Amino acid sequence: MTRQDDTAHIHPPKRSQEPFQALAMPVERASTVVFDDLAAFQNRTERLYDGFSYGLYGTPTSRQLEDHLAALEGASRALVVPSGMAAITLATMATCKGGDRVLMPETLYAPARDMALRFLGPLGIEALSYDPRLDARLGELIDERTRLVWVESPGSATFEVQDVPAIVAEAHKAGALVAADNTWASHLLFRPLDHDVDISMQALSKHAGGHGDLLMGSVAVRDEALFRRLKDAARFLGYGVSPEDCALCERGLMTMPVRMRQADATAREILAWLASRSEVVQILHPSQPKHPGHAAWKRNFSGAAGVFSFVLRPDLAPFQAEALRRMRLFKLGASWGGVHSLIAVNDPRKGRVSLDWLKPGPVWRLSIGLETASDLLIDLAQAFDLFAEQQPGTVTPDKAAE
Repeated sequence: MTRQDDTAHIHPPKRSQEPFQALAMPVERASTVVFDDLAAFQNRTERLYDGFSYGLYGTPTSRQLEDHLAALEGASRALVVPSGMAAITLATMATCKGGDRVLMPETLYAPARDMALRFLGPLGIEALSYDPRLDARLGELIDERTRLVWVESPGSATFEVQDVPAIVAEAHKAGALVAADNTWASHLLFRPLDHDVDISMQALSKHAGGHGDLLMGSVAVRDEALFRRLKDAARFLGYGVSPEDCALCERGLMTMPVRMRQADATAREILAWLASRSEVVQILHPSQPKHPGHAAWKRNFSGAAGVFSFVLRPDLAPFQAEALRRMRLFKLGASWGGVHSLIAVNDPRKGRVSLDWLKPGPVWRLSIGLETASDLLIDLAQAFDLFAEQQPGTVTPDKAAE
């Protein structure tokens, strides 16, 4: 073995530059990016927003996904980050500084609200939690220090739908930006930027990824200066994404419309079945006429996702664990939006003060996957058989769709 062998192993022969076109997104991995000459190397930071300077700040694979997302969102720019939580943190950090104020609905992703208290607070950024049903009345809480107003419509546990255009009008009147966590609806059912929201955010781990095997988030904007603020903040926070995950997400986008339509269709069958069950005292779904924000959902959204909650009779709480053990297709899991059907059991009342409309009892959230509807109904029915053996409660059901 000669010393020349070392060099030969590192520098392969040049291959043909003839274009290779495939249907799948090419995965281009890199940390180091090399340059043709000294001038290009010395000016590499100028390539941060549109070119390539270092793998952390973007590769052809991540840029292709960002361009695709921007087109789907009706944006001029999009940026992908390691998770939905990272996207919320990024948008907040890029728009607020010490002494500023950010408003967050009580329905916002719980870890994000915890981040606001334990991370933003010590930095001097005040986070105020508000009732998601305030809509235009939110203007009463916006002061001269308010820089950002978050909306999550609908919320991902109790599914209140906010009047986003009304909130945007109040925020912009006071000079504040509006960011929307649009993960439930995605760009397919509601495009925040079309309603003058400044930052549209999604947890791509959910509907876009669609298979429960990647973590990623995105922010999309129409304002170039705001995009550059977000890109700079992402650079300072060290946010980067795996090109392999970008390719998985791009593949997920291709089937996303079909998956979401199927999940919603199956969810409607399950909703009808739940409405007939005496064990269920309330269904939490924007399509329900009495649901908070139903009118806004009907006016602004083009459909519904297959993710919703329902409330069981309070007396059934002791039997939850056994009922869940009977499930074969529904799996216990905190995420949603994938091909597998999931159940999440939690108490959305914790840390909230504006849930007087929510009936007492355990809350189950279902994420409907792509299993056959009849199979999912059988799975639910055999678990509910345990509940049926119990004495009926005295809570009056309020769940039938009109």
